[in-house]
Amino acid sequence: MRRKCACQHRGEGHHGPHICEQIGFSVGDYLTAVILKELSKKPMHGYELYDKISQAEYYPFKHDQSVIYSLLRKLNAHGLVSYSLQEGNGGLRKVYEITEEGLKYLEQLVEYISRLKQAFDLFLNA
Repeated sequence: MRRKCACQHRGEGHHGPHICEQIGFSVGDYLTAVILKELSKKPMHGYELYDKISQAEYYPFKHDQSVIYSLLRKLNAHGLVSYSLQEGNGGLRKVYEITEEGLKYLEQLVEYISRLKQAFDLFLNA
């Protein structure tokens, strides 16, 4: 989730947490994008999501499961994911799914990551 900045370009109709290019992009922002992208494919419980992210070639960073669960709680609080309780191995578990707001926010993150990729490509080829 984004840190607060002092910019004035938030604008009407902004959905989800604030993205501001003036304050940079962190591994946590990328993890948010990865979680939302995986949940856009199908709803998952926390451990399944952790397992998918751990095996994803496009995400080279490793985290403890608690980081994923903490971020899921924040994403839920911001209305970007929701969950339902479902019976699983050992009892009830939360199955998370992306919301419409989460899809819109993911789209913004993908656009921003694309611009970063272009800049990194220019840097690597300079």
